[in-house]
Amino acid sequence: MSQNASPAGPWWRWPRSLVLALALGTLVSLPSLRVGLLLDDLVHRLVLSGRMASMGDWGPLTLYEFVGAPRAEPVRLREAGLLPWWASDSLTVRFFRPVPSALLSVDTWLFGEAPFPAHLHSLAWYLALVALVGWLHRRLLPGAIAALATAVYAIASAHMFPVAWLASRHPLVSGVLGLLAFAAYLREREDGWRPGRILSPLALLAALLSGEVALGTAAMLGVYEGLGRREGWRVACSRLAPHGLLVLGYLTWYLGQGYGAHGSGGYLDPLAAPGTVLVTVLQRVLILMGELLVATPSDVAAGLPALHAGFAAWGALCALGALLLLRSLWGRLGVTERRTLSWLLPGGLVATLPGAVGIVGGRVLMLPLVAGSALAAVLMARGWEAFRDDSATRGARRRAFLGVAVLALGHLALAPLFRVGLGVALARIAEAQWRIAREAPHCDGTLVMVAASDPTVALYVPAAMVLLGREPRGFRLLSAAPHDHVLERTSDSSFDLVVRAAPRQPGFWEQVNRASAPPAGTRLALGDLRVTVAEADEGGFTRAHFDFGRPLESKDLCFVTWRGEGLQAVSLPPPGGHLELPFQRGPAGL
Repeated sequence: MSQNASPAGPWWRWPRSLVLALALGTLVSLPSLRVGLLLDDLVHRLVLSGRMASMGDWGPLTLYEFVGAPRAEPVRLREAGLLPWWASDSLTVRFFRPVPSALLSVDTWLFGEAPFPAHLHSLAWYLALVALVGWLHRRLLPGAIAALATAVYAIASAHMFPVAWLASRHPLVSGVLGLLAFAAYLREREDGWRPGRILSPLALLAALLSGEVALGTAAMLGVYEGLGRREGWRVACSRLAPHGLLVLGYLTWYLGQGYGAHGSGGYLDPLAAPGTVLVTVLQRVLILMGELLVATPSDVAAGLPALHAGFAAWGALCALGALLLLRSLWGRLGVTERRTLSWLLPGGLVATLPGAVGIVGGRVLMLPLVAGSALAAVLMARGWEAFRDDSATRGARRRAFLGVAVLALGHLALAPLFRVGLGVALARIAEAQWRIAREAPHCDGTLVMVAASDPTVALYVPAAMVLLGREPRGFRLLSAAPHDHVLERTSDSSFDLVVRAAPRQPGFWEQVNRASAPPAGTRLALGDLRVTVAEADEGGFTRAHFDFGRPLESKDLCFVTWRGEGLQAVSLPPPGGHLELPFQRGPAGL
């Protein structure tokens, strides 16, 4: 056994600190048990009910293949109203996650429409993740610091979406399996535990089949061999060969089968415009650093793309402050802490890269948080020692106290409060989806949603209407711009929709479905509907013409817009008239 290892003991002799971490994690997760079916959960239930069978090859193992799978091409989904008219022809949002897909399918088979047992299932994966992290921390850090690090990990706000949102369970599944692979490898390398040679690659394979963030496990293993073992590249390559072959085979299959995200402004395509992608990935890594280091919730940044530069600057400032604090405290760290941080911190940083390609948010930090919580615990413990050291200078003591105060405020106070608050908010959003769907105006024809910037309304309320048996024959979304609109009636069958904004900002749902705004002059036909982009800028269209090919007062058309607390019918003005449609945020605040 290595010098930095401490025996973990059998599971029935778990230390009280780990039991406390599990209890705290459960306590801050309680609001998640009240969250019903939320967002993509509705789409998954539609798929599993068989109501989407005619639109694509979705099934129990392919719930995350949203756009781009066979028979689910963007043009086909756009024509059916499942994608908005501005969705790119090259849009692909398709992920290879058969294990979490199967688990969600089993939930539906066992529990039907009841979400509570499925949430308990997610909670079980989360507690398994915390237990594994506790084992790793105890092995890599001194006892008291390991206990603090595990508690920080357990109450981190990053876990809220994976625990509360059933469709976002996959980071927990891939995180547990990825850490099993890492733990087995660690035991094999340091303790000579021979089963680890087989268990580690098998667990890594299962992790890769559960989510793309599992690639971070391979990154952490590589950094551990290179900076933790320091036995030379030949030994490292020999030891990591099975894992490397698995990752190579996985990536070859993944890319060869067309998985990944392309043509989207929310997800990044690493193979398109590498220079631009590199800058965006760096920006997102810095945003995630803010959460890793001082628990600044990166999920807030997801809905505020205009502020990404500011969040990234904050993350860079946090990274600089953490490095300076670590440097000032380095002499107080024991040999075990120095050895662990020398490879765990770079490993955690590299492990953020796979998640930075997706929509920014804490759910991609299951593996990097192992390092982030370890660093936070070391800095708080050693910083408190420095503050209480009467032999240190007054300036050094003040700096140490400031660092400890910021870390404690973020990780031990604001993070759990945000997590509890977000859990309550998600429960309200889930309830709002169903309420809005129940109260929406009845429509026997095509429901035309004129303006709704919040995807909770623009996409998932129609899905809830289908599940409630209130579905219209068709559905169209005209605008998801987060601005005021003016509807200008141009004829019996058409109108212009004008976005009033200076500057025009892209909406979240606009970015997800297209990497760049459709330029002026864009024309397309969706059945009888003809769309022409008359004016546009970098943020999106500012004037678009919609011709429905029949009188707008036809009983086949039902015009609604988001207003106040629900969808309200739109009373169209006569030709030559106009109608003001003020912007109002939806249930998710978008």
